[in-house]
Amino acid sequence: MDIVFNGNWKIRKANLLAALAGNFTQTRVFGDIKTAGKLSATEANLNTLFGRQERARLELGQPVSKIIMSLNYKTNKFGILVRNTRFGETGVRFLNPALNPDENFSSKILTDLSLSYTPKSWLTFTAGANNIFDVYPDPIKDPRNTQEGVFIYSLEASPYGFYGGYYFVGIGIQLQKR
Repeated sequence: MDIVFNGNWKIRKANLLAALAGNFTQTRVFGDIKTAGKLSATEANLNTLFGRQERARLELGQPVSKIIMSLNYKTNKFGILVRNTRFGETGVRFLNPALNPDENFSSKILTDLSLSYTPKSWLTFTAGANNIFDVYPDPIKDPRNTQEGVFIYSLEASPYGFYGGYYFVGIGIQLQKR
């Protein structure tokens, strides 16, 4: 289910755009697992082709909710954008929980901020940051799930990157047709 609310208000000589959007998803695998015609439908084949790990990638690998709130304020030649995105909980399951324990990861909120300056109608300078507070996913808790220390974060259940904040400057030029 997707829900979106947005508004646009004039405040003196400025403009405020606000949006609140939410996505709520429940993914469940149902029915029997089918094998290829020439492959016997033994328990070993069914669990190898689509076991609890693959099922969890579909059912738990993406957050059950994602909520975005953004405010965009523009006045004369200046603008500011603030956006918060909340990613819901995720999880991973392994073929053999005795060897690799299942893990769950908490929800997180990432904040983006950008400032813009438009000296001419065709020219805009922007500076900002995505994930300005340098939020990281929960690390893998059990060392047995890190592949001998290679992975700190889950590759299967991180709905956003695990490189922290991203800072940028940019120039936008709008070309006019003649």
